Order: sequence, then C-alpha cells, then structure tokens
Amino acid sequence: MLYNFELQLLGAILLPVMLVAGIVLWYKRRKADQELSDAENSPDL
Repeated sequence: MLYNFELQLLGAILLPVMLVAGIVLWYKRRKADQELSDAENSPDL
C-alpha cells in the first residue's frame, strides 16, 4: 500500500511540472515564430 501511495505522490508532483514545462516550451516557440514572422513582414530599409 505504501508503494501505491508513493506512485500517486510522484504522479501528483510530476503532472503539474510536466504541464508547466509544456506551456513554457509552447510559449517560447510561439514567441520565436512571431518574431520570425515580424522579421519577414518588416520592410527592408
């Protein structure tokens, strides 16, 4: 029973960490894509 509790505790810790990491990676990729599209659309001076 203790082993089952440890797995649940590990899952409860890892799930939010994985969600936050995924959101951070998505945000960084979105920001990089937006900067790239802004650079493509800007007029060359």
